Amino acid sequence: MDTLKLSELIGQEIEDLRFHYIPENEYGLQSFHTYIKLANNWIIDIPKYDDDDYLNLTYDNLDYYKKMFEAGKSVPDKLKTSFAGQTILDFYFSYDGDEVDFDQSAFIKLSNNLYLSENNFGPMGLTTIDLIIFNEEQFTAEVQRLKDNEIEVRSFLNTKNAG
Repeated sequence: MDTLKLSELIGQEIEDLRFHYIPENEYGLQSFHTYIKLANNWIIDIPKYDDDDYLNLTYDNLDYYKKMFEAGKSVPDKLKTSFAGQTILDFYFSYDGDEVDFDQSAFIKLSNNLYLSENNFGPMGLTTIDLIIFNEEQFTAEVQRLKDNEIEVRSFLNTKNAG
């Protein structure tokens, strides 16, 4: 079985992005999930795991991502300029100790020096369950906020190359 690797996503161009927002899921929480279409027609989500083996390329997995993208809502045009036509430079994952913090989606560093992420779940009324687009200054402030809460943010490329 073929596997799509995170390292293969580095340098790929983003064509479009769609999302699913559910105001209240079966657990009484809001949920938000992003699906990204790359210029080579791959459809991915924003990763949560730092393992280079990102996605098993089975028919079921590919079909699921395609269906989720096609059924998703489009991002407003004013936000599309933040990611459309940009290439993926790196992924930044949050770590609690030496373990990936699975509650936090990765930050995707784009060629325009913006960072793309998402907040997936939260109680009703919380307004940050959404797509996140940070500039460099905002990303640095978020990394510091996480560090103050004993969460370390690490570059995938630096971690992969160190290992």
